[in-house]
Amino acid sequence: MMHRRMTVSRGFSLPELMVAMVIGLVLMLAVTTMVARQESVRRGVTSGNDLTGNAAYASYLLDREMRSAGAGFSQAVVQSYGCAVRVSLDSAQLLPATKPFPAPFAAVPPDYRLAPLIAFAGAGAHGSDVIAVAAGNSALSEAALPVVPRSAAPGELKLSNTLGMRAGDLLLLSQAGTGCMVQQLGNNFTGGPTQRATLGGRYAADTIDGLTITQFSTKPFVFVLGNVVGNQPRFQLLGIDADDTLVSYDLLQLRSEGVQPLAEGVVDMRALYGVDMARGGQDQVTEWVAPTASGFTAAALTDGTAVARENLRHILAVRVALVLRSDLAEKTDVTAGKLTLFSDLPAAVHQTYTVPAGSANQRYRVVEFTVPLRNVRDAR
Repeated sequence: MMHRRMTVSRGFSLPELMVAMVIGLVLMLAVTTMVARQESVRRGVTSGNDLTGNAAYASYLLDREMRSAGAGFSQAVVQSYGCAVRVSLDSAQLLPATKPFPAPFAAVPPDYRLAPLIAFAGAGAHGSDVIAVAAGNSALSEAALPVVPRSAAPGELKLSNTLGMRAGDLLLLSQAGTGCMVQQLGNNFTGGPTQRATLGGRYAADTIDGLTITQFSTKPFVFVLGNVVGNQPRFQLLGIDADDTLVSYDLLQLRSEGVQPLAEGVVDMRALYGVDMARGGQDQVTEWVAPTASGFTAAALTDGTAVARENLRHILAVRVALVLRSDLAEKTDVTAGKLTLFSDLPAAVHQTYTVPAGSANQRYRVVEFTVPLRNVRDAR
């Protein structure tokens, strides 16, 4: 009789199962850690790339607005720098503003005074600076055109000639000691050898803020700023709003009304003037000056005095520092509590940005760039 040998199948023992589970858990923990680290690196790279792109775009926008500061009127300093600008749009007074400018520009004086570029220290949101830029955009020479004395009358001016002018051109009528008034050439105007420049259109007005066109009678000048279409002048306020957005405001309301967003994630903006303190005719920046320094505050630079005009003429560049913040929040703090701006310059002009409490886990970046104010170099 044959007996079959029975075999018994054995599984893992309890110690073996425990060892296998421990190994599996260790492997799972290692993989999870690697994935988490990779995700953290990816988020950091993405956040850094976003900051880089945003910084480049914001810098480009500001450079574009500032580089032509003073174009169209900086060749006649005495007649233009510091003059109170009066503008009427559709028979309503636009400048001086009859009420505060919209936020974040409410701290900028409503009686706007002409200058290529002015930094209003601490006038924006969170104590950031506001920068006012004025630039014409005319195809004509930037030389001031003399107006025949006592020829300014309602609806017209008399010049030596009107070559190169066309309908819709915006003119800055200026006279030392009187002020500045923006006027517009009429829709039917055609420039040429004729001396009579007829005014009309949305920006033409005989009286603005109590100043009449006939008061420009002694030694008035005209600057062609540009046209209402095509080559429009740029009179802009640039600043940071409460939502951490770089914004602009068109003082002439040629392109848009109200505050316009330019770039998000910009939490601070500060400016320094590059000044030729030697004033030896070499046109070289010898010192960087804060817009809070004596003689270089916004009020001092636009008071219309000879000293103010001379200081404006020797501002050859502006250096801007932007502080940008990412939207992504990390699990741990990745930013120091304070950031130093203009750190490569003398300590006297260093400025500090304090990171708000609770946001140190977001990435911040300081970007600085210098813009030469080429239209001011030849001003006399």
